[in-house]
Amino acid sequence: MKITIDLDQVLFDNRPLFKQAFKNAGYTALKYVEYTDWNLRKCFDDVVVNELRKLFADDMLYSMPLVDRKIPYILNNLMQRPDLEVLFVTERMLKQPQKTFQQLLNAGINCNFGQVYDQEGKKSDILCELKTDLHFDDSPYVVAGCIEKNIPIVMISNNATKYNHYLRKDVPYYPNLRTALIQCGIYKHR
Repeated sequence: MKITIDLDQVLFDNRPLFKQAFKNAGYTALKYVEYTDWNLRKCFDDVVVNELRKLFADDMLYSMPLVDRKIPYILNNLMQRPDLEVLFVTERMLKQPQKTFQQLLNAGINCNFGQVYDQEGKKSDILCELKTDLHFDDSPYVVAGCIEKNIPIVMISNNATKYNHYLRKDVPYYPNLRTALIQCGIYKHR
């Protein structure tokens, strides 16, 4: 079985990045609110979006905290299984696969460079090429693309991902990756 996993808001908490973009744009930290739409230009003014672009080029992106401190242990165990292939697929503003790989290693996820896909192109097309058996993501655009292409998907949807709540009626969803892996029978809770 081949599973693919998104990074931002699935493995890594990118909210500090957004808060920093607001601060750099001259807003107080209290001005930051959780966005409810995936279209950043709809939610934020151009100054904030430009600051976000700068931060995506900055090393701050690669030092984001994990959403769940136990997930490296779980993923490292899963990657030892001969019947399971685990790949990491991200669609960030800037493609920097070496830094993305290093971010995973720094977080304690012992993958190899060949497991990391940080490249140009629509993620659902990449997932088709990879022939994934199950993908985990939070992006409504990716979820919609997977539905359209009949790619099995589980959505990570919680209070920090209000932008994807409207899709809860269309796909299975869980509040975090650990719960999703357990509920899908991929990881046995000990």
